[in-house]
Amino acid sequence: MNPKKYDLVTVLGVTGCVLSFFLILFFGPKGQPPSPQPVTVSQSAVPAEPVPGGADAPGLSLPPAAPGSLPAAVPAAAYDPLRPAPSSALERLQLRQEGDFSAALDPAYGGIDQLILDQHSLRKSRNGDDNGGPVVLGQPEYPFLRLLTEVGGWTLEPGSAERQNDQSIILEQKSSDGNLLVQQRWAVDQENSYAIKYTISIRNLAERPLAVQNFRVECGALPPLLSEPGKKAGMGESSGGVAYGQLLPDGRIAPAALNIKDLSKKMTQEKLAACAAQPGAWLSVHSKYFLLYIKADFEGGFSGYEPNATPGVTAEGLVSSNGQLRYHARAILPASTLAAGQEVQYQLSAYSGPKDIKRLHAMGGRLDSIMEMDRFFFWNFAWMGWLSRALLAAMVWISKLFPVSIGYGMGVVGVTLLVKILFWPLNHRSTVSMRRMSALSPYLKELREKYKEDPQKMYRKQQELFKANHVSQLGGCMPMLCQIPVFFALFNTFRNAIELRHAGFLWAVDLSMPDDLFFSLFGLPIRPLALLMGLTMYFQQKLTPSADPQQAKMMNMMSLVFIFFFYGMPSALTLYMTVNQVLSIAQMLVIRKLESKKDSAEKTVVIPWETKA
Repeated sequence: MNPKKYDLVTVLGVTGCVLSFFLILFFGPKGQPPSPQPVTVSQSAVPAEPVPGGADAPGLSLPPAAPGSLPAAVPAAAYDPLRPAPSSALERLQLRQEGDFSAALDPAYGGIDQLILDQHSLRKSRNGDDNGGPVVLGQPEYPFLRLLTEVGGWTLEPGSAERQNDQSIILEQKSSDGNLLVQQRWAVDQENSYAIKYTISIRNLAERPLAVQNFRVECGALPPLLSEPGKKAGMGESSGGVAYGQLLPDGRIAPAALNIKDLSKKMTQEKLAACAAQPGAWLSVHSKYFLLYIKADFEGGFSGYEPNATPGVTAEGLVSSNGQLRYHARAILPASTLAAGQEVQYQLSAYSGPKDIKRLHAMGGRLDSIMEMDRFFFWNFAWMGWLSRALLAAMVWISKLFPVSIGYGMGVVGVTLLVKILFWPLNHRSTVSMRRMSALSPYLKELREKYKEDPQKMYRKQQELFKANHVSQLGGCMPMLCQIPVFFALFNTFRNAIELRHAGFLWAVDLSMPDDLFFSLFGLPIRPLALLMGLTMYFQQKLTPSADPQQAKMMNMMSLVFIFFFYGMPSALTLYMTVNQVLSIAQMLVIRKLESKKDSAEKTVVIPWETKA
């Protein structure tokens, strides 16, 4: 094969692999929930026998109840999981955690209409000041932490909530027939930020056994991205979905994830039934940077969950003009039969706030898996999650050494420098090997011409030449291969870190977004970091020119390809690539100067055969 053609094919192949890697990373399929496991759910507070169909999927009918004893479940045609919950026009009661959030609760029906996060703004203006008001989570149509009983055949009358203080609210409701008394309590968790303790107590007031089955707890709804109203999410910005901590028979928790395609296009009645029959420890609805989360603190956990996607609704309850979807989910409580006068209680822990990796990791149950910090190609590894968290911790620590205005930008620069120092020995050997390979180029060309009719002999002679001069053909590839896990870890960090949201650096207003300037060129946004990265790549290639002109042209094309590909990336990642290229150029110049002192050793090429080169 023609060596020039071979080099061309190689470069094209590498380029294709790089492009495919990023396309798969952004648009590749997410993990699907495995088939439900046959786990027996028990409720210690209820000694009565279990009721069949307690974990039925929405729309599945239950066995007929005896007249005057058990209420019938809502029939399939009557239950719509996307139907907005009833709401009152009464003034909302406030549940507040100082410095973290304030929650507005419906005093008649319960549930949190909206949660205002004090420390996070909706967007950031061009001059660097916060704008758009604080981030608001939740929707009035699907109030967070509300008990839903209709699908189980019960209708609760409006109650009147009592606020014990601004950190605890209690609501009591009776069923329309007066046979059930339901008490809900919401209390701020003083030991944890953005956390709420939610308790449900259900008492049988009748003189006969009553069924408590198919009751749901609302986990709320969130859009894929919280940003300016009507703004279309860019590449990599639209993420999140519904996640569920499945309880396996051996007691382990296996997180299952559903993305926007799974919820809006691929969800079938069969899949809904499988989800509703899958026991679980926790349920989460999450966007790119925020989440709503509920965890079962009672024995056996949830008996299933109900995921879906809703039509777009703004925080004010108005239908959005762009029809943006919302992730939405409900947890299904385990079924029970209450004897006369008996009470069952369900205790839950809730979280409504930023996707902070430290907090999520501390909550346990592998909740931090929703951040995908452990992603490596198509797999998830614990060591990758550890590496990503370590790099994030290093970035946060370095950022605290600088003013807030440039802190996280300097954190990215510092992490890049740290990685470069750690890989210095390997890069040094690689550069030396590449220089030696360059010195052998004339002899390799001569071998190709001399033995073009005998490829095997040509290959053997090449290997002898490499061995005699201590040159490895893989020497230039090893540093790149060894740094692939680090690159993945950095990519995971920059893609998911809430710390980078609205963190500015130089002209970049938000490191989690592309670094657009305040003006554009014919409607095309100007992003200097991507352009600088391409220029540094071009300059670096000029420092190590290829002996093959065709290959040199292709490498120059790679600079343009990378500009195009990184043009829509978060500016933190583009900053890392730019700084990395600058440090690589500096490293190359230093190594050249050091190696130039070894003139006699470096200029001598050992020829293992007698033929004069």
